[in-house]
Amino acid sequence: MRRSRDVVVRSLLTVLLTVAAAVLAGCGSQEAGAGAAPFRLPVGSSEWEASAPAWLADGTLHVGDRTVPLPGAVDSFVVAPTGAYWLRGSTLRFTDVAGTTRRVRDLERSEIAISADRSTLAVVDASRGPTDSYGTHVAQVAVFDTRTGQQRYRTPDEEPDDGADLADLYEETTPLLQGVSDTTVFFDRASIDIATGARAEVTQDSDGVDSFPGADTALFRDGFHVGVRSEGERRRPGASTLDGVGALSPDRRWLFDLTTSSPPPIVYDARTGRPQPLELDADSFALVGWIDDRTFWGIGGTTGADEEFGGEEVTVSQQVLRCTVEQWRCVAASPQIPVPSTSDADAPVSLLVEGALPL
Repeated sequence: MRRSRDVVVRSLLTVLLTVAAAVLAGCGSQEAGAGAAPFRLPVGSSEWEASAPAWLADGTLHVGDRTVPLPGAVDSFVVAPTGAYWLRGSTLRFTDVAGTTRRVRDLERSEIAISADRSTLAVVDASRGPTDSYGTHVAQVAVFDTRTGQQRYRTPDEEPDDGADLADLYEETTPLLQGVSDTTVFFDRASIDIATGARAEVTQDSDGVDSFPGADTALFRDGFHVGVRSEGERRRPGASTLDGVGALSPDRRWLFDLTTSSPPPIVYDARTGRPQPLELDADSFALVGWIDDRTFWGIGGTTGADEEFGGEEVTVSQQVLRCTVEQWRCVAASPQIPVPSTSDADAPVSLLVEGALPL
């Protein structure tokens, strides 16, 4: 009788240990090719129009007709369906639609990108994971779903080579985050499939231009990135490249020449190459993004003489402009925002747009 009880007890223990092992294994599982998920991205409980013109001035973030305060200095930001993710130095923060701000994590890197459909956020994280013998973490790209906060992909945890000095290596060849779509993240000179972790290294075309696999189908905030071929006064799309000097509209109908900001012209019919006049009350225009296939927006600049520099023409104010393809006309989406004098190096940034360096 006692022996029978012992057998039953051992059997139960074996079952419990097996179940526990399975549960633990399930908790640690990731999508194919993904590394461990050290944190979850915060998300908000309500939404706004994330594709609307988004700009920051005087500590207030404007997203279409909505506004929220972003406390303190902001180096860069992106807008997601339920709020804004932003960086101060290397620390990631989140402010929801109601204006509540949360600190997420110090990533020890300051790179952030969001997909054109706002579903996918990518950051570079050097705060955890494998280290070299000097204690420097391997820089990893981490990709998140902006509606659930769940990690979709992270660079697998792989130890650096023996004797590697990552700090010295990253000074020479920094692994850059060059964009993200809902299916692919472009990081460290490779295209990475977010679902499978499959990595396709960059190649170079006959002109020595980097070619990222999948870049031709990746839609970014300002359109599809391409080169520009000049034919007299006409411009036509060149090969797809992440570093392209041209941007095709989401329907691939219109080509913006990003090498010039002084109209006219800056936009061309992608089929014929003919320039398309753009009516705006500004001396310059910089494309920022597309709201839909027919509406785009950007920053218009007004120039004036800088008396402190011998009357040299400089940008003295900027304004967010919203433009339509049907009318090829831009209207103001913000007041005129003065630009600090070039002589005042300590002046705060007057205008910041999504995913960009200070204007």
